[in-house]
Amino acid sequence: MTQILLVLSAVFLVGAQVSAPSNPAPATIQYVGAVSINPSQDAKVLADWYERLGIQTHEAKGGYYGTFPTVAGPFFFAIHPRRSNASAKSSGSMAVVFRVSNYDLYLANAAKNNVVPRSTESDSEGRFAHFIDPDGNEVTIWGS
Repeated sequence: MTQILLVLSAVFLVGAQVSAPSNPAPATIQYVGAVSINPSQDAKVLADWYERLGIQTHEAKGGYYGTFPTVAGPFFFAIHPRRSNASAKSSGSMAVVFRVSNYDLYLANAAKNNVVPRSTESDSEGRFAHFIDPDGNEVTIWGS
């Protein structure tokens, strides 16, 4: 009986060694999956501004959260409420770039909602419209 168990154990170990990859694929970042603004000075004001830009959110526990599909996978967006122990003013150091499918139409729709870029530019990678949200964060729309 002991010999059978030893043989079965040896077969299991050999099988495990054969099936284990010798060089596993490296772990890499696949895409940006979320942007989180934390903390917001006024989460409702910020959520309303992003809604005018075309990003729908829903309120939950004082924060605003949304998601939309992308070719790479779902993209999550969060605006966290200002905590009572947060600093008096946001640093305005968060920046986000949203790739859009129709740059001109997207900017036209934003303008209809009174969201106008501070500046625009273009280069070999595309066209860019730069905004500042109510918390002072830089938001860029990137398209062709």
